[in-house]
Amino acid sequence: MYAGNQLIQLLQKQHQARGNSDLFQIGTFTIQWRAKVGSFPHPDGETIVSAGEPCGAWRPRQGRPEDKRNVEKNLQELPTLPLNGYIPGSGIRGLVRSWAKQRPQIQQRMRELLGYQQDNTISAGKIEFLDAWPKEPTKLTLDIVNPQEPFQVFHEGQSTPLSFYALGDGENTIELTVAIRGIPGKANAAEVAEVWGWVQQALTLYGVGSRTASGYGAMIASHDISKPTLDPNYAGKTFDFSLYSQGCYGADSPRPGHSGEVELRPSHWRGWLRSWVLRFLLGVMSEVNAKKTLGELFGVLEPDSFKGCVKIQMIKGEIWGEISNNQPKFYTWKGKLQISAPKDILSKIILPVIRFAVMVGGVGRGWRRPLHIFVMNNGRDAARGTYLSLTHQVKNPDTQRMQNKLYGLGLNQSAWTKTYQDWLNAVQVQWPNRFSQGQNPKAEVFSPTTCAVYILPDPDEEPVDKENQEWSLTNPVNTRGCGMNLIYQPKYKRKSDVGGDAGNGNAHCSWASIKRVNVSNKSVGSKCQEVVCLFMGGQTPLSTHLRTDFLKELAKILDAVHIFGVQPPSS
Repeated sequence: MYAGNQLIQLLQKQHQARGNSDLFQIGTFTIQWRAKVGSFPHPDGETIVSAGEPCGAWRPRQGRPEDKRNVEKNLQELPTLPLNGYIPGSGIRGLVRSWAKQRPQIQQRMRELLGYQQDNTISAGKIEFLDAWPKEPTKLTLDIVNPQEPFQVFHEGQSTPLSFYALGDGENTIELTVAIRGIPGKANAAEVAEVWGWVQQALTLYGVGSRTASGYGAMIASHDISKPTLDPNYAGKTFDFSLYSQGCYGADSPRPGHSGEVELRPSHWRGWLRSWVLRFLLGVMSEVNAKKTLGELFGVLEPDSFKGCVKIQMIKGEIWGEISNNQPKFYTWKGKLQISAPKDILSKIILPVIRFAVMVGGVGRGWRRPLHIFVMNNGRDAARGTYLSLTHQVKNPDTQRMQNKLYGLGLNQSAWTKTYQDWLNAVQVQWPNRFSQGQNPKAEVFSPTTCAVYILPDPDEEPVDKENQEWSLTNPVNTRGCGMNLIYQPKYKRKSDVGGDAGNGNAHCSWASIKRVNVSNKSVGSKCQEVVCLFMGGQTPLSTHLRTDFLKELAKILDAVHIFGVQPPSS
């Protein structure tokens, strides 16, 4: 394992001894989470895609049975592969070429320095890219892909997580030695320095390996470099997030006799945003076109892989997975969420969806419920749900200074209606041939005709003392507002048509999402309110259905305010 770094050091010394040290550039870069890259030896002959692919393809093929993708079996038998990971030099070179191709002004220069092939003519480059090795041997560990759309959006049944292996454990950062050198007699010091600048930009902007749009392989330089410049016509948005949760998990999830490891993953964020965008698209497109558009935005793995244009990165904060000081346990994560995409896509399509999503739910396990204490069938208390807040930097019009402000929507009908209408207009302009308003598939669809959003009073207090990281209200009844009290009525609790049933083997997710917002309701004197979003799933306010009954009872709650979507007819 150490031979890779020793080789880099010997080559550097060789350049110094020969008096051409300026033809050698070396630096340390740090992988912030996991990376899906190469390993040594290559068990299946792959270099760029993780040799953490000994399990084969996502779907069963001849000689590659599906059971090799079984997460539980792999976790028991081989949670860590006996392989040390690295980044192939060819992968770094490919990233730099990809970065340069987005910048027409340097494409010709890139061809001169890195080489090219045109028809049968091959022109060699002047720069060599060395394999990048972790400073400490780093194994490939089990990771998962957890398809959620059929379960979360279409209610077609519980999805099955699929396993693969990635470089790193998801907790510790990985320092890598990255180096390039100019070929003596062909390259000069200025050309090597020029390409090294490209390396710094490409690695810190894109990350390394595959699935970088989901947050894998995100990198920072351990030395001072200029801030990476986004691709032309791209824009970025950075949020500070706080997430209080019953717990989020990866491959090592809780199961009988095993508590599992708590882990907030970048792919939790990507799944959150992807599913919300799909809920919106289903209201203005056919299911086929909605999925096609979703693939263009976020990429597709199977059957034909396709790169999307929306990229998400998660940056850990100082508070990460902090456990509450009293029981039942809840966890806190704080960090930054960075989203980039083509300018119009980001500002007109993605960010409006985020405004709605952050108002009606959280992220990760239990996102449809506010964080509260729940009494299980065995009589024990447990934490359930999440609380998510996003803040962003805005300029104070009075002081002209930047300040943090909550990201979301005001608790009034005009804000929700206008934001949705602006989003709808943007979709019609962006995809006019796919636009078909009034789609109503039997799924979770967010539109004025397929869901209902109400603001309800209570609870009187926020049940979590965030400053001291503990429950301030430990009576389960007192941690609920009017929306939670309604969903917990025997008529709706654990009913697959409304309340869901997460506690049994054949799980069903709820059709209602409830979010606690810390905005006081002066008319009733409560310090908090609940936002309840009911997805009708093909039903209407005139249907004879349990969801329609829930809608009627929702509207009858004292001081309930309708702010978006359908509502029962006036009696």
